[in-house]
Amino acid sequence: MRERMNQTRLRASTDLPEPVAAHRHPALAVTRLHARQLFSYRSDPVPGSWQAVAPVPDLAAAVPSIYNGGLGASGRSYVIHLRRGAAWDTASDTTPARPVTAHDVVRGLKRLCTQFYRSTALPYFLTAVRGMADYRDGHPASMRTAADLADHANTHDIDGVFALDDHTVVVEVTHPAADIIDLLALPCASPAPVEYDAFLPESPETRRNLRSNGPYRPTGISGTGVVLEPNPAWVPASDPIRSRHLDRITITSDQADQAGQADLDLRTDDEPRSPLLGLEYLALNTRGRLRDRAARLAVAAATSRSARSIIPPGNEGHQDQADEPVSTPLPLPVPLTLAHLDSPDARTTALSVAADLITVGLTVHLRPLTHAEHAALLTDCGKAEAGEWDILVNTWFPDWAHGNARAFLLPLCHSAHAPGGHDDPRIDELIDTALAEQDTPARSIPALQEAERRALASAMVVPLSYRQPPAPSRPVAVLSALGGVADLSNLRPEPGAEPTPLPAPREISEVSR
Repeated sequence: MRERMNQTRLRASTDLPEPVAAHRHPALAVTRLHARQLFSYRSDPVPGSWQAVAPVPDLAAAVPSIYNGGLGASGRSYVIHLRRGAAWDTASDTTPARPVTAHDVVRGLKRLCTQFYRSTALPYFLTAVRGMADYRDGHPASMRTAADLADHANTHDIDGVFALDDHTVVVEVTHPAADIIDLLALPCASPAPVEYDAFLPESPETRRNLRSNGPYRPTGISGTGVVLEPNPAWVPASDPIRSRHLDRITITSDQADQAGQADLDLRTDDEPRSPLLGLEYLALNTRGRLRDRAARLAVAAATSRSARSIIPPGNEGHQDQADEPVSTPLPLPVPLTLAHLDSPDARTTALSVAADLITVGLTVHLRPLTHAEHAALLTDCGKAEAGEWDILVNTWFPDWAHGNARAFLLPLCHSAHAPGGHDDPRIDELIDTALAEQDTPARSIPALQEAERRALASAMVVPLSYRQPPAPSRPVAVLSALGGVADLSNLRPEPGAEPTPLPAPREISEVSR
């Protein structure tokens, strides 16, 4: 007779990313089980309360402040002390387990800046952390291998990120920015172990050799499933954020779970449990067939939509926008490529937008994309210049809950980061001004709001609807400040649950062995 095991079965993406690629990834909730951050958030029984959206220490011993000596008088230097006891899941003969150090924090932030993988969260860091943009731009074009990347990282520094010792890291910002703690709470800013130097960021090799400093570690990875088991290096007393109640978490794909055996479906939308609104929108490619403003306005006028602002209600800087005057759409002599994520919600939106545009005489070709392809269009402006798309459907949720106006305007409207760019330099000037004045909302918010008005007038972004973050199929605590992602670390076994066979084939990482 088989021994009963405390376990749960999830239906979710089995393409488990390296933490540096976790931003906007379907497996973000799973990443938090094996990757910890300097700061994080508590799940809260009352989503939207201040307890649920205020960052709290995770790997850090405390949130830096003037009162504890962690924040300099200028508001630009943060001294972060790491708590003791956090360790990496390393080879079984390593005793004691190797601790997470400040050097791992530095390595993780450097890994976020390479040309091999562009995170959709990178604009936040480039415009906040001193020297991060210069470090990103300093990678030689000739770099090809993981050894090249590791050598560059070991011989070049981010001016504003450095380790004072094994347990102390300093992060300096270009302007006073209270949201830097929220940025460091994003899973893509997780520390990286030295083992990752052997692999390129977000490569298949890295994903097969994921290291863990959280309560669970990936032990079985195959094309149809992932198995996570307790991490022997995790010490509950060192982790104030996460719990561990299970002996095994088995993740299966849609194809592998056709019988519907999952206890929790992370791909099924249920009643939203986070009140923080995001934006479903169209990005228009101003570098291609829609470079003419009149053509973009025609697309905007022809599209059915319920939203009028880029910053949704409930987020800092929201302003009501008047309906634009209706103009006569101008049919274009060439077909437009409408790109969208290959998911049910995005597909429905794309079909609706295409129907609107076809009705007024435009020719539209739909282009469904994988998650990786979609993320590449969002982060690589060169793809817009190459004419790979004309209209891009996307949904953007704020990555933190307070002081978050730039969480929309920077990635969606600044020409250095918006996928389709724009032809109005004043928009960039206003956003840059707002970032420099973040500690003075009376100046920063009006600048962002004027930038929003100009972006809407240019029709570089067409708001479609305001969206609440999707929720998993079973009631489970969510993290409102991370877009309503499920807090899987607090899952408990279902009463009477029976163990299930591991997905096959079972592939064990050589590093994890």
